[in-house]
Amino acid sequence: MALRSERAIEPESEWGGLRPGAADSAIAEAMQQRVVATAERLFRQYGYQKTTVADIAADLGMSPANVYRFFASKAAITEAVARKVTTEVVEQVRLATEEPGLSACERLRRLVAAMQRALTQRCLQDNRMHAMVHAAIEQNWNVVQAHKENIRRIIAGVIADGVAAGEFDVEDVDLAAHCFQAATISYCHPMIIEHRLRSGDDIDATLAPMVAFALRGLGAREPG
Repeated sequence: MALRSERAIEPESEWGGLRPGAADSAIAEAMQQRVVATAERLFRQYGYQKTTVADIAADLGMSPANVYRFFASKAAITEAVARKVTTEVVEQVRLATEEPGLSACERLRRLVAAMQRALTQRCLQDNRMHAMVHAAIEQNWNVVQAHKENIRRIIAGVIADGVAAGEFDVEDVDLAAHCFQAATISYCHPMIIEHRLRSGDDIDATLAPMVAFALRGLGAREPG
């Protein structure tokens, strides 16, 4: 009886080693990730406008009502997909700037090149997902502003490192990050890249000179 009494005071309704509240949260998060992954795949296959919540639910083997337990609307699902896609781009950019031993100038060159490659690939090879990003920009979704700010923070971090190393001569790092982002926007904005590609502009040929121009605005002095 003593053993039963001791066991009775221990939590008995754990799931995967988590307490009940945490278990509920983990299950909900896992389901949200499944919904987003399924929606992204269907968006790439059919387009985000043609894909319905019923389509997503059917692919998951559940009812639309069950999907609505985790997302309030299709718009919420679409924004979650956009957030996932933009987060992946941010991580590509971050990785491009984190190789040890690179100068701050080279890190910024790699940052812009990584952005340009990721967005050009989407314009050329993933036009259905590009259409969703196009809508996000035109309708000013929150995820777009968050994406811009995330990239700007990475730029600011690299500039701050460059200032500390004596590579850059700027007084206001945040303002410099805004200016650098604005100067290189034609390589980092999906709609501008789309327009340049359609007009036959050789984006690759002008990238290095444009970044060099922007670096001079930072007072760039690369280590010898």
